[in-house]
Amino acid sequence: MNRTEIMAQIVGILEDVAEISPDEVNEDSVLMDDLDLSSMEILTIVADLEETFGIRIPEKELRSFVTINDLIDYLSTRVG
Repeated sequence: MNRTEIMAQIVGILEDVAEISPDEVNEDSVLMDDLDLSSMEILTIVADLEETFGIRIPEKELRSFVTINDLIDYLSTRVG
């Protein structure tokens, strides 16, 4: 799966969980600041990403997810 496909999945989840328009999201978007996500919304998004990509994201990794790009980088190294 390439970065564009991963981005599309993330944008879809953001739209479902937090009702964020795809037009508001880019790779540099900061989850808590630019997208105004709460920590609970981020946990829900991570759970959806785990289900979508069939992976387990360790809790200690969550602190490293600041931007959409951080999520894409993490997922791109773990999904085929």
